[in-house]
Amino acid sequence: MNDQTAAVYAQLAERIISLKLLPRTGWLQRGVTAAESVAEHSFGAAALALVFTAADDSFDRERVLAMALVHDFAEALLGDLPLSARRLIGETVKRDAERRAIAELCAALPGGDRLMRLWEEYVTGASREARFVKALDRVETLVQALAYERAGNRSLDEFWVDASEELAEFPDLAAFVTWLAAQRPR
Repeated sequence: MNDQTAAVYAQLAERIISLKLLPRTGWLQRGVTAAESVAEHSFGAAALALVFTAADDSFDRERVLAMALVHDFAEALLGDLPLSARRLIGETVKRDAERRAIAELCAALPGGDRLMRLWEEYVTGASREARFVKALDRVETLVQALAYERAGNRSLDEFWVDASEELAEFPDLAAFVTWLAAQRPR
């Protein structure tokens, strides 16, 4: 590896590492003081991807895991935009900004075009794997919401509204979300 390539990897690594320090804004807005980071969320989504595909060979597990890891890379440049911001700027503006961020992060990276295609596949839901990772992104958030509720946070009801929406394609995930909802503190 030459110095230029090493520098490209190092720059991306530094940006990805910044996700370990970036709290998920939605939790902060709801009074969660020790909010998980974007990287912790991405790890949770990837871990759930591994667990839920372990006994299901119908998925391309490598693509599922790669998408779960890359799905929030753009936040290294954009930050974590909460739902309140997305409502104001619109989904198109958000996606265009994320697309530019992913391009900036991956353009000089050997194989960066593959990461960009995986991200695009995820965003557009172009494959069963992409839709599964999108569903896992939501499910991981619900797992975290339940953990926060068990720790005493009580302002998280909105995360549970329509929690099983768009999970019909993945009955095991829908059943898991139903089980999670039944575990919520009363």
